[in-house]
Amino acid sequence: MREQADAPGGLSPISPENLPGRLGGSPDATSFGPIAIQIRRRAEVLGYDPDSLTDHQRAIVEESLQDPGQDICIASGYLAQLKAESDFADVPAEEMTPARYQELAARYNGGPYREGDQAQAYGRGFGHPLENARDALR
Repeated sequence: MREQADAPGGLSPISPENLPGRLGGSPDATSFGPIAIQIRRRAEVLGYDPDSLTDHQRAIVEESLQDPGQDICIASGYLAQLKAESDFADVPAEEMTPARYQELAARYNGGPYREGDQAQAYGRGFGHPLENARDALR
């Protein structure tokens, strides 16, 4: 891993090693960034094999944590993949129901454990800030 200089004001750039609150475990299995997505998922969305990342590829993936625009695009790409794998893959956006959005949120949060209590609670809570987000985009 290459050295990163501190950002202005003494804050370090976002990276798996310096994010507060990580409880340990593999950085590849921990969600990072403003939209909270795992390094391995970021790699997949960017077209890399997460199990065989080169140092250069890992640097590109980790640098994507620094840019909120990339973060949004990567999370959007992952959501598109999750929707494509669902039973409502062909449903147009204007026909998506709150229940379908909740399922996507649970899939995003829980991955293979999307049926678990935590992922389901995340899915149920997804709709609450949705109106605020819509208002902010207007």
